[in-house]
Amino acid sequence: MRLRWVIGMALLGLSLSIVTRHAHSSSERPLIIAVAANFAEPAEQLVASFTEKTGVPVRLVIGSTGLLYAQITQGAPIDLFLAADIDRPRALIAKNLATEQSFAVYARGRLVLWVPGIPGPPIPADFMTAFESVALANPLLAPYGRAASEVLARFPKKSEHLRLVRGQNISATYTQIASGAVPGGFVALGQVLAQGVPRVEYAMIPQEWHEPIEQALVLIKGEERHPAGQEFRHFLLSENVSVMLKSLGYLAVGG
Repeated sequence: MRLRWVIGMALLGLSLSIVTRHAHSSSERPLIIAVAANFAEPAEQLVASFTEKTGVPVRLVIGSTGLLYAQITQGAPIDLFLAADIDRPRALIAKNLATEQSFAVYARGRLVLWVPGIPGPPIPADFMTAFESVALANPLLAPYGRAASEVLARFPKKSEHLRLVRGQNISATYTQIASGAVPGGFVALGQVLAQGVPRVEYAMIPQEWHEPIEQALVLIKGEERHPAGQEFRHFLLSENVSVMLKSLGYLAVGG
């Protein structure tokens, strides 16, 4: 009887040791968050605040929503996905790669037409007739690019001659315009605010000109998923963060 007790206690100690080591290693490795390119600047600010409060290190993987989705389906080690649409997170749930209960819209984006160096806010219809090319993110990969395509489609006669310069993501599109490679194009309001672009250089695109840019998050399934993923989700959906996001060019969730 005593031998059984000794063996049982030894096995219990071993299992507790394994659990402790697993929890310790999970807390030591960074929380890995895949982030849509348009949300890169806010994500960096949020991560700094989250790490300061919790001590949890975070690594951001930034790219177009479409490419990040493809990487996750191929087994990339991602804990949390902050997309620029609702379709890819839902697709991951359908593939049983993400938890349905974690799905939530964390922000709604705004699209702007940015034309550097002009004396007043650009008028979309006038821009289309005055220039030969326009920059936008790839509509197949980036929701902001899809929204830009819908805007152009409202003006078929004016936009039919335009050469479309498609960036892999909205950050690449911003760079194309900022470098002067393209005279102007469609980017996120959050980008021009983050970079301090003069208000006279961009125009807000009416929301009714394109489908809403709803940005959703989802927790990725996996045995090695970081335990702090749920904590960051709650943090991102908090009222204080919603107020901050409004100041950074995003509509409040439910607003």
